[in-house]
Amino acid sequence: MGLLTLPFRGDTWRHLLYALLVPLVAGLVLALQSVMKATQDSAHPGLGPLVLSAALVAAAAVGPLFERMRLRVFFGEHLAPRRSARFSGAVVFFFVNMALTALSFAAAIGWAIVSARNLTYPIWGWEPYPTDAWGGPTPAGAVALHFSAGVVAFFVLPWVVVRVTEWQRVAIRRFAAEQR
Repeated sequence: MGLLTLPFRGDTWRHLLYALLVPLVAGLVLALQSVMKATQDSAHPGLGPLVLSAALVAAAAVGPLFERMRLRVFFGEHLAPRRSARFSGAVVFFFVNMALTALSFAAAIGWAIVSARNLTYPIWGWEPYPTDAWGGPTPAGAVALHFSAGVVAFFVLPWVVVRVTEWQRVAIRRFAAEQR
């Protein structure tokens, strides 16, 4: 019964918003891409690896602070910074957090897009396709298939987002915060 109520709980929405709050990461990637392109086009193409290294060091330095701030804002967890951070732990945290952030963000965006598109498919999906409809030889088959995929996504993807963000919270507590 928990899976059927998951999309309607406030805690689930907190996890979804937590997963969607990654403008810092997106901004860093876009800025890095612009700088890398500029160094490639300039007379100093050897600066690219230096810029990439500096960006990775800056992201690794700011990342734990940003993640502790996200936990405080969305979940009320006040975590102290790690006093004795080792370089290997920072590297592990950087890559684990980057993978979990990308996965939770993709699941949250996928939930919104697939649910919105497929749950409304019976309203607009009856338009004839230029070729055979994907999902069945009839428009009713295509509509039924798309709608059922929307129902599955609406209930399953929030569960995925909650699980991945919980793994991320564990990683932050382990690698970016002082152990209690």
